[in-house]
Amino acid sequence: MRSDALANQRKIVAAATRLMAEQGLEAELTDIAHEAGVGVGTVYRCVGNRDQVVETIVRDVVGQMAASFDEAEAGDRDGDGEVENLTTLVERLHTIVGKYGWVHAALIGGREELRKEMRAVDPLRRFRALYERARSNGELRDDIESDVAAALILGSLAPWSAMSLKARGDARAAAEAVLSPFLAQATSATAGEAQS
Repeated sequence: MRSDALANQRKIVAAATRLMAEQGLEAELTDIAHEAGVGVGTVYRCVGNRDQVVETIVRDVVGQMAASFDEAEAGDRDGDGEVENLTTLVERLHTIVGKYGWVHAALIGGREELRKEMRAVDPLRRFRALYERARSNGELRDDIESDVAAALILGSLAPWSAMSLKARGDARAAAEAVLSPFLAQATSATAGEAQS
């Protein structure tokens, strides 16, 4: 692809991302072209029709999510611990959902091919493995099944959950709030309160 076409493609995708964050999947191709400062024909040449624009963005989001999981699975590189590693992952995913929450609707109502790509990321299995890794280090509660913990953490990323968590502040605050009930200290604090 020529450099000017690639630049236009980036402008179109950025414009579509902004508009769909405001309007959801109802954003029209003509509005996307206007927002990008290009003609509708340029959108068709560089990206395609509106559905192809959406698919381009969804694939990028799925790629960002997969990369976030890959990084978390690579391990605790800075020595801060597995909980910090998991918190950073949840923070990154909340940031993605905050920017691309409308993608959830695109995945539900979109083509099977896109849903398969998202399923291939396998977030539930990956959260479960990361939870088990942190639990084995004694950082997370061992009285909660990893399947349940993974499902609850993943549920916090649904757009409606993420929006309510946004009231806590930034994505980091949301991630910390989501993970706080799972911390190993939570059980010892509860046990201490019960003895008082």
